[in-house]
Amino acid sequence: MSETIILADLHLREDAPHITQHLLALEARLLKADALYILGDFVEVWVGDDAPIPTHIQPAFDLLKRLSDAGVPLFFQHGNRDFMIGSALATRLGFSLLPDVYVTELYGHRVALLHGDTLCTDDLPYQAMRRKLRHPVVRFVLRHLPLKTRLNLATQLRERSKQATGQKTDGIMDVNNHAVSQTMQQQGVNVLIHGHTHRPAIHQETHGLRAVLGDWEKGAVLLSVQSTGLSLERIHAHDPQQLAYEPWPKEG
Repeated sequence: MSETIILADLHLREDAPHITQHLLALEARLLKADALYILGDFVEVWVGDDAPIPTHIQPAFDLLKRLSDAGVPLFFQHGNRDFMIGSALATRLGFSLLPDVYVTELYGHRVALLHGDTLCTDDLPYQAMRRKLRHPVVRFVLRHLPLKTRLNLATQLRERSKQATGQKTDGIMDVNNHAVSQTMQQQGVNVLIHGHTHRPAIHQETHGLRAVLGDWEKGAVLLSVQSTGLSLERIHAHDPQQLAYEPWPKEG
């Protein structure tokens, strides 16, 4: 079976080694994939390519290197947790960095890929913070701060994020339907794939399909893109469960 695998929101971290194990269990399948796309938040926090990789996360990075060495095309898109991943790590592990919105062709169909946070336009405080942190000048300054300062700042930002999330309604943290439609129209696609919201599903939208990836706390969640359509799966202890399947929408 020919497939392209897309995943997001692993949030790899030292206190969750089981998530790293979920990924390692997929190695044989990933080695056969036509390509692997990671749509952000691969790690819980990343303060720069010069930071040491935690012990429990290192095997996941080693896996990416094995995949790239084996000839599997790897693509990485920044999330809100790992937007400081840069060209140094990309070169070291052999993946290509993608822009915030990336349109590609998979099995003859145009598809838009994005992390998904830009679609949550009702969350005004988050969008304001995102604009500040993603500004090129701010990123330049962050990269040149001492490593210890960056680590402390990342801890503070995560705590603030947890507190803010607890005070927001589910609706505010989900995607805005108008933003979805606008993005699909602007990019000229009828398939949009994203993560961020941790609400795995495949939705029928006005302009086509929207596939949403999920977090990995209770097993690996991936989207298998094939010539026949899109299959959303959760895999735990080598036991695959199909969460949703949709054939490609008709063009036009």
